[in-house]
Amino acid sequence: MTIDWNEPITGAYCERLAPGLLGEPLNALSSLLVLAISLLAFLHVMRRHAVTPGVMALMGLAIAISVGSLLLHTFATRWAELADVLPIWGFVAVYGAFALRNSPRRLAGVPLALVLGITVFIAGLVLSLRGTHMVGDTVSGSTQYLPALLVAVAGGRMLWRERHPSLRLIAIAAGLFVLSFSFRSLDIPLCGMFPAGTHFLWHITNCLAFGVLLAAMIRYPASDGTADRPQV
Repeated sequence: MTIDWNEPITGAYCERLAPGLLGEPLNALSSLLVLAISLLAFLHVMRRHAVTPGVMALMGLAIAISVGSLLLHTFATRWAELADVLPIWGFVAVYGAFALRNSPRRLAGVPLALVLGITVFIAGLVLSLRGTHMVGDTVSGSTQYLPALLVAVAGGRMLWRERHPSLRLIAIAAGLFVLSFSFRSLDIPLCGMFPAGTHFLWHITNCLAFGVLLAAMIRYPASDGTADRPQV
């Protein structure tokens, strides 16, 4: 079956009541918050002279997430949906792979970290682009993000076992993701009560989660367990 990449996406978000670039003003504007966070993170990295391939890759993907989300909530077509989900799962996969590879216990080498990243990326992409979701539309299609939640839980457990100094930041990011997942899931069910929907709150809380994850990667970049602890 051939995919019509110019097919309009309707009924996916509460705020979109009509076609057109301005059909989702709150969702579109809130998409730009990730871009702002990424630029601030870039300035912070440059000041600390903490530029690493992992950090730069994640900041680049975060910027792509913002652009892709803006395209989705303005053009609202299948190609825009692809532009939205590709960088999201790229970010999840790269972050998970780097976290596993940089574990002080060396739980995995480069090959296993790559396999994990590719597996998470493919699983997330398949769930995001399929025609129906595992539990229909009852949670606004949020089940597609379950692999990301599993990565967060697994990563948090690994860091807890290692007593890694970034555990507090990762725990905060995981909590923010759970909150953002709730906002995304409630968008359609609460549409009658909140005509603007709650999807823009998913963007805001996800933006904060991205910022905390980037902060954890920037602050604790070492892979030998000797990363500096926070100064208090």
